[in-house]
Amino acid sequence: MTGTSSYAEAMYPIEAVSLSGITPSTYGHRSQSSAKLVHVHFCPRCGTSVSLTFERWPEYRALSRGAFDDPDSLTITSHIWTESAQSGVVLPADTDCFRQARASLDGTANTPDRHAAPVLARSDA
Repeated sequence: MTGTSSYAEAMYPIEAVSLSGITPSTYGHRSQSSAKLVHVHFCPRCGTSVSLTFERWPEYRALSRGAFDDPDSLTITSHIWTESAQSGVVLPADTDCFRQARASLDGTANTPDRHAAPVLARSDA
């Protein structure tokens, strides 16, 4: 979806978000971990990813950080799926880092890793 090593998003309750302007196109794919659909909403003119909605979490919409006028106005508070990060990706200090999703398939919260100093997401040594 991103063509890069990561995707930055901001999660909101679905009722807190309204999209205006052109109606996004949607592509759906099945998550490898849950087999549930993930819907990618994108601009039909330029292809920019605008948001995600989830069969697994229908109450949330993720807004693509790059779609904000000022992407730096958002603070990144966690990283997910760090076990599948590309080589060379560095995880920051004092940030929740989840090897997979924030919760298991049964809804149980997963415990994040927190590092005192920046670390490589994976070591290929």
